[in-house]
Amino acid sequence: MAELELPPGWVEVRLADVLRSPLVSGRSKTSGANGRWKVLRPTALSLAGVDYRDVDESVGGAGGGAPVLACEGDFLICRSSGTLDGLGRGALVGDGLEPVALPSSMMRVQVRPEILHPEYLGHLWQSSQVREQIVAAAGGGRMRSLAMRALQEVRLPLPPLAEQHRILDLLRERLWRLDRGGEALCRAAAGVTLLQDAAHDDALAPCCDAPFESLPPGWSWGKLGDVIKRIEAGRSLEYNRRPARGEEWGVIKTSAMTRGAFCETENKAVRAGARIDEEYEIRAGDILLCRANSPAHVGATVQVAACRPRLLLSDKSLRLVPEQNIDGRWLAQLLATSYVRTQISQRSRGAVASMQHISQAGLRDIPIPIAPPSEQVRLGQRATAWTLGAQRLDQQVQKAQEKSELLRRALTDAACTGRLVGPAGVGTPQHESPLAVQPGSSLCVDDSIGRSGHRPATWPALDRDPKTTIVAVQLELEI
Repeated sequence: MAELELPPGWVEVRLADVLRSPLVSGRSKTSGANGRWKVLRPTALSLAGVDYRDVDESVGGAGGGAPVLACEGDFLICRSSGTLDGLGRGALVGDGLEPVALPSSMMRVQVRPEILHPEYLGHLWQSSQVREQIVAAAGGGRMRSLAMRALQEVRLPLPPLAEQHRILDLLRERLWRLDRGGEALCRAAAGVTLLQDAAHDDALAPCCDAPFESLPPGWSWGKLGDVIKRIEAGRSLEYNRRPARGEEWGVIKTSAMTRGAFCETENKAVRAGARIDEEYEIRAGDILLCRANSPAHVGATVQVAACRPRLLLSDKSLRLVPEQNIDGRWLAQLLATSYVRTQISQRSRGAVASMQHISQAGLRDIPIPIAPPSEQVRLGQRATAWTLGAQRLDQQVQKAQEKSELLRRALTDAACTGRLVGPAGVGTPQHESPLAVQPGSSLCVDDSIGRSGHRPATWPALDRDPKTTIVAVQLELEI
């Protein structure tokens, strides 16, 4: 990896060098430690900060010590996650926070503000350089994790405090404009979701919100099992952490079924030597249902428009094969309606609130309004056309959101390597004498920490195009 020279006055430090107190993990929700405090979920951490509404109730138990509460100025890090994207996600605790406890999957970071501004750490943590280190240090299998020692060893390019304030002033202005555009994209995404729901609900009879309401002529009430010939369940397979390549077999992830349209790239490569049953291979036209997931996603249904060869059902997916006289498009749209999703939610069970599952018997027992065959064809065609239109809009919004994230990352990378300046050179980086970072006396660290503040001012970086700043400006204008 290429070495990037840092500006004069900047130094490379470890996270351990700038801590004012040791890293602390939260407590399990099932212990008695959290008492009456609500507990943050890992999903509460995002680029926008900490969502204090995204909490779970603590479950009383014995022991556990004292709770770990989040305070203003703390930086929180997700140290264990089911996905690599979620691992290492960080957010700064702002003001106005009601007392809330941290779960065992979250770490609290408190830095020395005379050396590192907490807000600057928040931006620095989103940079490509830090992200690369987190991915390299990730451990675990299906549940990814970060060791406390690995977090302490994360290297940071640190400018003098005055330079941090200058950079923050520039970032606040540019990110404010970016955030306004992001809010508009979120509103657009919400509108697309409403359109998708309306398209799905078109497969239902008018005003059908509860079982056994009156139906139009030719319609009748029945059970989901009446229109399904059979249900095929996938099985668990040993897999790699990467998607399948070329002629490799892959097994779908739940995220392949939870985005409103089938996403074949959301898969994991089956390990060499695993026994493959081609009966579970996914084909175009299949109706897939996510049988186990979070409450918001359990029961998510998609119909496969196209699929790469050698892609298999997983143990969390079901393939629903309709009866011969049932239109598959109508059935797929019916399963995605708010009415059926509510029925699935009511029948779902799980040992923990975050992971629910629906049984095959529970699915078959759901009461549904059954349209006559000719009406199924008409409604299926119309609802599918509307759904495809909504999906195209959704793809456009997602592309704009991806550009927004690319711009944010480009701005953060530029800021954290001394390349962020204002218009026409305003806010040129200040050259100050190098920092001398010494470890806090209260921390138990090895001798190398005292020397790390004087390491050479070099930084491993991705191959960068000198036009990065121009690209960032173009993206900003588009958004």
